[in-house]
Amino acid sequence: MTKSLKLRATDAEDVQVISAVLQDSIVPLCDMAFQPENDAFVMVAQRLKRETGEAEPERICCALTVKGVASVKTQGIDLKDSDRILDLLALIAQNGALELVFAGGAKIRLDLKEWQALIEDFGESWPSSCSPCHDNGL
Repeated sequence: MTKSLKLRATDAEDVQVISAVLQDSIVPLCDMAFQPENDAFVMVAQRLKRETGEAEPERICCALTVKGVASVKTQGIDLKDSDRILDLLALIAQNGALELVFAGGAKIRLDLKEWQALIEDFGESWPSSCSPCHDNGL
């Protein structure tokens, strides 16, 4: 059985850790939802498991739940395109908001009040057919 990861963030420093864990996740647009009645945003990402140190990359499903969300704004995302797959680059917390930044200029901004973010793995991991390669300019 795969050991599951569970983390909580309550400030910008914590978000940096969660961002590093979720970097390069694959996120189907249909697996995101704003629940205004609960002041929550939920998302299921297929994240790369880097913490195991395995030579062969693996992915696992990971739920992100952000509580204390006042509103959600999108940029570069057609919400009617539910089949779209987004590549998560980073989460950034600043100025009372949490921004999810995706490849291709797509963004989701969560305007926050008193908030916390939780990530938790679920299910079994599976081999990833590829691993991202980032050009660091060297």
